[in-house]
Amino acid sequence: MGKILSVWGRLNSSFWFVPALMTVAAVALFFGAQHLDQVTPTSLADLPIVFSGSASAARSVLTAISGSLITVIATAFSLTIVTFVLASGQYTPRLLKSLTADRGLQVVPGSYIATFVYSLLVLRIIRESESGGRTFIPVISVSLAVLLALACVGLLIYFIQHVTNLIQPSTIFQRIHDETMEPIAKLDDLDASSLGPEGAEDRPAARGLPAGAPSVVRSRKAGYVQRLNVDAIVNAVAVGGETRVVEIPFGPGYFVASGLPGVRVWPARKAGLGRDAEDEAWGAFTFGKERTFNQDFTFGLRQLTDIALAGLSPSFNDPTTAMQAMDRTEDILITLGKKALPRRVQEREVGGDRMLVKIGYPGFEDVVELAFDQAIRAAFATGQVIFLRRVLEIVERALEANDLPERRQALWARAFDVGYLAPQQLPHERDAVSLVQRTVEVGAPLLGTESSAAVGSDMEELVGLSEGLRGGERVREAVEGALRDATR
Repeated sequence: MGKILSVWGRLNSSFWFVPALMTVAAVALFFGAQHLDQVTPTSLADLPIVFSGSASAARSVLTAISGSLITVIATAFSLTIVTFVLASGQYTPRLLKSLTADRGLQVVPGSYIATFVYSLLVLRIIRESESGGRTFIPVISVSLAVLLALACVGLLIYFIQHVTNLIQPSTIFQRIHDETMEPIAKLDDLDASSLGPEGAEDRPAARGLPAGAPSVVRSRKAGYVQRLNVDAIVNAVAVGGETRVVEIPFGPGYFVASGLPGVRVWPARKAGLGRDAEDEAWGAFTFGKERTFNQDFTFGLRQLTDIALAGLSPSFNDPTTAMQAMDRTEDILITLGKKALPRRVQEREVGGDRMLVKIGYPGFEDVVELAFDQAIRAAFATGQVIFLRRVLEIVERALEANDLPERRQALWARAFDVGYLAPQQLPHERDAVSLVQRTVEVGAPLLGTESSAAVGSDMEELVGLSEGLRGGERVREAVEGALRDATR
C-alpha cells in the first residue's frame, strides 16, 4: 500500500498526468459526439445553439480554434515556467513539487490541449460533396468545439488571476501550512499516557544499544525516506525468543546513502537475517529523490525556515516575509502542543516475545531547532531586531501551549539564546537591553515549574551580561520581580 500511495503521490503532483487524462477524455468526447452526429437528424442544425454553417465554414471555425489554441498553450506554459522560477528564487526550490501539484496549473493547460486535440479530430471527419459524394457536417461536434473554445477564453482569464495569486507570500505560506498540518493531524492526541518524557528515553532499557555487532539490513539505493512501515520491519526481522532490540536509524525525511545500515538487529544471527527477511524489511521503506509530507511534517518547517532565511539575507532584506513565515511556524508549534510525537523508543510484541524498537523519529528538540536556530543567528547577523522580538513572542505563546517539561525546556533554550546573544552582537545597547528584558518576561512563568532552577540560573546569567549596558538595571529589576512572584 505504501508503494501504491507513493506512486499515486508522484502522479498526482506531476505536471503531465491531469492534462493526459483530459486529452484522453477529449478523444472519448470526440467519438461520442461523432456517433451522435451520425444518428441525429439533419434538422437539428436548425436549433439556434447548434452550428448551422457549411462544410467550409466548419473547417474555418475549427482551424481558427486549433490555431489560436497553440498560441494560448505556449502562453500558458510560459506563465507557468515564470511562476516556478519566481517561486523557486524568491522563496525556496522545495516549493516546486507543491506548485506542480496545483490543480489550476494542471487543469487550464490540460483544457487547452484537450480542446486542441478535439478540434483536430473533428476537422478530419468533415466531408464536402464532390462528384456526387455525400456531404457530412458534424454539427454537434463543431458546436461542442465552439463551446470548448469559449470555455478556454474564460479559463485564460482565470489562469492569469490564479498565477498572480499563486506567487503571493500569503498563498505560499497557506499552502505550506496546510500540507504540514495533514501529517500533524494524523498524530495521536496528547493524553495522560503520553505525559512522560517523549520517546521514553529515560528508561534504562532505552539507553544506548546492546554490545556486540548486530545483524544489518543495508540500504540498496540512495534517497529520502518517504514512508516507513515499522510493523512490517519488525515482523520481518523478528525471530521468536531471539530478537531483543531492533534499531531503525532513519525516520521519514532523512536521506540514506546506498549501503548504510537501514535496520540493525540484536543479537546478531549466525546465519544472517536471510534473503527473504532482508527483502521484506527493505520493502517496508519507500524511498524517493525528494522529501514529501507523507509522514514528515518537519518538511514544512524546513520550507518555512528556508523562506525566513531568504528574507533575512542581505540580498533580499525582506524581514516582513521572514516574519510571515514565522507566523505559520507559531501555529505549527501550538498545534503540536496537543499532539504526541512518534515515540523514538517503542516496545513491540511479536509472537508472544517483547522487543525494544528504536526509530529515528525527530524529537521536539529537533523540531524547535529546525524552527528557530538558523533564523535566530541570521537575524543577529543582519541586525533584524524586529524579527528577534517576533521569535520571543512565538516562544512565549508556544510555552503556553506545550505542557511537557522537556518541550518547555527546548523552547526556553531558544528564548535564552536571543537574550544571551543580544548584548554581544547588537550594536545598540537599547535594543540589546530590550531583548534581554523581553526574554526575562518570557521565562518568568517557568520559575514556578520543574524548570525553575535552570531558568533562574539562566536569568542570573542574563543579568550579568546586561551589567554595564545603558538601561541594564531594568533587566535586574525584571529578574528580581519575576523571582519574587515565583516564590509567593
